[in-house]
Amino acid sequence: MAVYIGRQVLTKMHAHHALEIVMSFQKSFLISKNGTEFEKSDCSIIAADLPHQFIGKDDFYIFIYLDAELNYTHRLEASMHLEKQGLVHYFGSEIDAVRTEFINWFNSASNEEENVHSLIGLLVEKLTGSENSVNQIDERIKQSIAFLHSNLNEEISLANIASKVHLSESRFAHLFKEQTGIPFRKYILWCRMQAALQEVMKGQSFTNAAYGGGFSDVAHLSRTFTEMFGVSPSEVLK
Repeated sequence: MAVYIGRQVLTKMHAHHALEIVMSFQKSFLISKNGTEFEKSDCSIIAADLPHQFIGKDDFYIFIYLDAELNYTHRLEASMHLEKQGLVHYFGSEIDAVRTEFINWFNSASNEEENVHSLIGLLVEKLTGSENSVNQIDERIKQSIAFLHSNLNEEISLANIASKVHLSESRFAHLFKEQTGIPFRKYILWCRMQAALQEVMKGQSFTNAAYGGGFSDVAHLSRTFTEMFGVSPSEVLK
């Protein structure tokens, strides 16, 4: 799970392995699934791996990225019918108070992480109209994800992870995609990206962050970043 708040954001067509919620501070934005037909919105929910392009105005925008295994993700996928719709716009006034809280959090001196996590939970509750959990993930997949996050700077193979949860490679690969909606190797790449960005936020150089996240070099990280977010790292991290 990650949050980015940026101003005057313009992206190319891109796709990433996380469900995304994007919400404006005040001014609406334009978003497209094909790069030619754009729709106007103040809040949109975007399915994982859906190619899309974003055009913002002179305003701040909140981008929330939710990993496939999170209960938040399952609730949004179910209530918004994202598997069929792909891109859904939300126009209800129920989220106005949460939007204000995000703005207050952004403008506060502390920007504490636990506070924004609670705001994300409240936003999902307002968007879905429910606190109920759905689609609990298989315990073996939970274990594999926990191991993956703890060993991102190591060489990780499908065979190694499958053996740790006592499954064959083919069964594990099938179950992982069934449970998360993402092939295992693509999920590793998404986790490496998150780890590298966390290192950058801690003050590490982009080179050190690339190696810390398990990328082969800076060029690999930069190329993957642009593919996932539609902008270069230098445009975001300046």
